Amino acid sequence: MKTLLDSPMTQITDFLTKVRPVSVVRNTQIVLVFLTLLFVTYVLSIPFFGQTKVDTDPDGLFSEGKIAPETIQSVKEFSYEDAEKTNGEKQKAVANVPFAFDKDFGILVAGIDTNLSEDVELLRSILAEGKGTPAIVKDRIPRWRNRTNEEIQAILDYPRKDKLKNFIQQYTNLIFSKYCIVKEDLPFAKDLDKAGAKIRNIGTQDQTSIIDGNLVIPRSQIYKEGPVASVLSKLASEKLPNVSDSLLKAVSRIGLYYVYSYPACNYNPEETENARMRAAGSIPIQKSRIQANEVIVRSGDVITPEVKLKLDMMNRYATRANLASIISIFLTQCVLIVIVGFYLIRYRPNRLNDLSSNLIIFFTLWIVIASIYLLSKVFYATDSDLSGVYYFGMFVPVGMLCLLLGFVYDEQLSIAIGFFLAFAVFFASRYNPTSFMLAFTVAVMSSIYGRRLLKRIDFLKAGFLLTFVQILITTAGYLFDGREFYVTTGAGFFRDLTNSNLFRITVMCFVNGFASATAVQFLLPMYEYIFNIPTRFKLIELADTGHPLLQQLLTKAPSTYTHTFMVAALSERAAQNLNLDRLLVRVGVYFHDIGKIPNAGFFVENQHLIPKPEHIDKNNPALAAKTVIDHVLDGIEMAKKARLPREIISFIPEHHGTSTMAFFYHKALQEISPSARKNINKKDFQYPGPKPQSKETAIVMIADSLEAASRSLDEVSQESLDELIRKIVNSKLAENQLDESGLTIGDLEIIKSSFKEVLLSSLHQRPKYPKPEDTKALESAGSKKNKK
Repeated sequence: MKTLLDSPMTQITDFLTKVRPVSVVRNTQIVLVFLTLLFVTYVLSIPFFGQTKVDTDPDGLFSEGKIAPETIQSVKEFSYEDAEKTNGEKQKAVANVPFAFDKDFGILVAGIDTNLSEDVELLRSILAEGKGTPAIVKDRIPRWRNRTNEEIQAILDYPRKDKLKNFIQQYTNLIFSKYCIVKEDLPFAKDLDKAGAKIRNIGTQDQTSIIDGNLVIPRSQIYKEGPVASVLSKLASEKLPNVSDSLLKAVSRIGLYYVYSYPACNYNPEETENARMRAAGSIPIQKSRIQANEVIVRSGDVITPEVKLKLDMMNRYATRANLASIISIFLTQCVLIVIVGFYLIRYRPNRLNDLSSNLIIFFTLWIVIASIYLLSKVFYATDSDLSGVYYFGMFVPVGMLCLLLGFVYDEQLSIAIGFFLAFAVFFASRYNPTSFMLAFTVAVMSSIYGRRLLKRIDFLKAGFLLTFVQILITTAGYLFDGREFYVTTGAGFFRDLTNSNLFRITVMCFVNGFASATAVQFLLPMYEYIFNIPTRFKLIELADTGHPLLQQLLTKAPSTYTHTFMVAALSERAAQNLNLDRLLVRVGVYFHDIGKIPNAGFFVENQHLIPKPEHIDKNNPALAAKTVIDHVLDGIEMAKKARLPREIISFIPEHHGTSTMAFFYHKALQEISPSARKNINKKDFQYPGPKPQSKETAIVMIADSLEAASRSLDEVSQESLDELIRKIVNSKLAENQLDESGLTIGDLEIIKSSFKEVLLSSLHQRPKYPKPEDTKALESAGSKKNKK
């Protein structure tokens, strides 16, 4: 069963991890990105596709006055022109327009002052004739006829008749300037009190003035007992001090008569209406807003006029609003993809140059996007109250995706994908900022922590970390939105706690955090098996010396096996000092020479252990060179059959690069005549390559040659090792084998010191231990001496 399964999986892995031209990979990425763009836009736009219109016709199910048969909810936030609201605002504006009046100050001079002067002169002539009685005064001065005898007598008794006119004139002037006395009663008196009056003053420099509505007084109110008469009487007492009460009453009554006779204010209806039209016209069209996810009417509720208006507006604007939303989502996704693309090109240009990595990233992203759609269907269900307690971002497994990508690849790539996904959550959450912060923060934290997953316990730590981060962001969202954490109902502390929002959001944060960490543990083995990813855990498995290929190497090529572990020690130390993936280097070295297994006896390190018949004739340089080259090709085939990751397989050809087998090439040239040497193709004596494409494989190339050469040292010292290492490195540089590895001069110096450190500790001189016979002889000699 295992054989039947491994064969097709080997073919699948070989297809996925096959090295392809960059142009092919880029075209594949364009297709995947385009599919992702369409998929994300479709998922986020599903709520806006064809929102059902409700029948609000008089005979329809949602006509005014009927019972709603089902709950209607708006999936989109949009505004509409609200005619009723506009009319209401216009009415408010009209109500605040002051009523227009015209006040003619010419009446004060031509009417009141003239008549008052005539009446005072008549009074003086009466007094000059010696006939100063109230009856004669009322008879001779008609305008004073309605005054009481007491009031006339108070005027007659006042000794300073020259001031009498001034008193009356001052009082009438005060009333005239402060109040607007109109002839007729005003039917809009209540509205006038609210809006006030705008007075156009005729015959004065102060052209207009605004006064309170209670200062506009119909003349019929002057003599009536009430608030108006009280105010006017009080005005007389305040402005005419040092006057007796009887005289004050007479003066105010006579002054009011002149004011009554000559009302100076007239209501101007035309000007008032024009002002109201201007005020109403200045009011812009008012709009009302229907929020996303707003319940317009619930099943069983009565369709009121307000509800019917919202339903009609939703029917009218739904299609236009939905189309705008879909276009907005599409354009935003395009911008985000461009941002992520530029970011990856800038910081990780060579990370996604294989089909396998692209499929892993896009396939996992599609899983999360699909989960966003499914979760939104539940979270924003019409009768669901989840949005009142939770945030949508608490349910989306962003942490799973970024933790997985951060562990498999690196934090930069994972953060870029998390950034894109956070905005998808933002759209799906109906533009909720807390959901966006939840998704983005979790994406960053899980991406960073993903590279630190070294042991199984770290997955548990990751669950706690994601939980803690989500609790912090959710708490901040609750504080910002003013939501209640805990409400006491009197049912007991335990029941209040379990029913509180605080308990619910904490539990949900724990569920999301640990579900994400657990899902990564579940997905990792699947991804490792299908895509043959060299994760840390996969490398630990391959580092087990019980692996069948390593066991074959130990059995059939034991000295190569020993050589392998020495090269691993050298390479791993150098990788560690360069902050490279030393576990990848160690495993790569373990399998770098497995191609020697079929012809183990040919290679010099195994010849003393393998019977002579298995040796290949080294007197034939071409055949020998082919056998050496075949160990690279055989190793690649054996690694593929064993389903080793591509990153491990790359150590097999790259640790030799395209270097020349100098011994066999020299021998081939030596054994033929000079004229025939031109027929020898040097490429037949070169390894197939490629040259090392990474620092890791370049380190192994140097270490492999160095370990073999170090066995020929007659004396191990720092000077001899320095010379040997320098010689090996220079030979690789001379053949341009390190050009494509990315190693710098500084890196080479670190590599040299690392190699020397390991070689000094492993090739040191050991003391010669004495033979047991010599030790016994010394013991016997000592015993004889003691007996003597």
